Amino acid sequence: MISGRLTALAVAVMALIGGAAMAVEWQVVRQQNREYVTFANLAEFYQFPEYSHANRTISLRSDRRGIRAQAGTSDIYINGVRFFTLFPLGMQGNESLISTMDVGKLIEPVLRPSRIPNAQKVETVVLDPGHGGTDHGTANRWGTEKAFALDVALTAREQLLRAGYKVEMTRTDDTGLSLEERAEFANRFTNAVFLSIHFNAGTGGAGVESYALAPEGVPSSAGGEHHGAAADAEPNAGNLQDGLNVALTAAVHASVLSRVSTFDRGVRHARFKVLRNIQIPGVLLEGGFLNDPPEGQRIATAQYRQQLATALALGVQNYDAAVNYRSNNTGFAIVRANLAPHAQSILEPLQAHAAEPLAPQKPSISISAGE
Repeated sequence: MISGRLTALAVAVMALIGGAAMAVEWQVVRQQNREYVTFANLAEFYQFPEYSHANRTISLRSDRRGIRAQAGTSDIYINGVRFFTLFPLGMQGNESLISTMDVGKLIEPVLRPSRIPNAQKVETVVLDPGHGGTDHGTANRWGTEKAFALDVALTAREQLLRAGYKVEMTRTDDTGLSLEERAEFANRFTNAVFLSIHFNAGTGGAGVESYALAPEGVPSSAGGEHHGAAADAEPNAGNLQDGLNVALTAAVHASVLSRVSTFDRGVRHARFKVLRNIQIPGVLLEGGFLNDPPEGQRIATAQYRQQLATALALGVQNYDAAVNYRSNNTGFAIVRANLAPHAQSILEPLQAHAAEPLAPQKPSISISAGE
């Protein structure tokens, strides 16, 4: 039975309804030594007027926002974008559950990126074309991963410069760099974001996937982690940016989906060395499978790589607008959502006394694949 008491992970939201403040409490369920909340509780907190749960399919909807999930899996769609949850979705009786870690580290940064602490206006974009030199990466009959990644990065660089950003590149030619050198280079810059560009290979694989650094204590959803992984779940330098990492990854992934016709393999989390050692928000993009004949041939075309580069540049702009949202600017692929403010993250302890009413704030936004 779901507990209604306040726990160490409970959070209050103050919603101004008819001039009166109404508190919404997290009702935390403990299962398999992990803490969860129900999707009904999630719908109440984020003010989704439509909530349904039938045949293990969960749907939360409002005018411009939506969450869809399947109980017992790690698949969840937020505003039309596929994500892999940090922990599998659970069940208790007839209620579907989502971990409090997923609420704090995934749902919240995606639905309300402008509330992520310590967000800075982006001044510099660090582009990291994967591989180089004697490291060709994967390849197909039309070319190599290192060459395709560099071409995408150079095109994205031009577009980002035109948008007013400073752009730094870990390599601008066929130079080999270690993963440590790439991270050290990225850490020279402040008010910056990091985009590592790769292409994939695998049996029966196709589509685009994007990776944020896995939070501390969270298992990886990367198969093999062939870019230099850590086998443990210890904290890394990059974990200081968990919220911004997810927001950046979601914005870039959503932008790619809206501009490139491809299968959505989802936003995932991993401990790639190049992500765990950087001190600025970062994303690693796998822009398609070179060993899939139709997709590999598309990647080999200048048109596809141009579209991918455009999507990356716009994704950075979407992220920058989202985390720094302070006005009614609707020029980017972001969705305005009138959400009540709350005082603390679900991952922070709540004092035993009632929260003080908060002053009304301007609406936040959520990241979406749509325009």
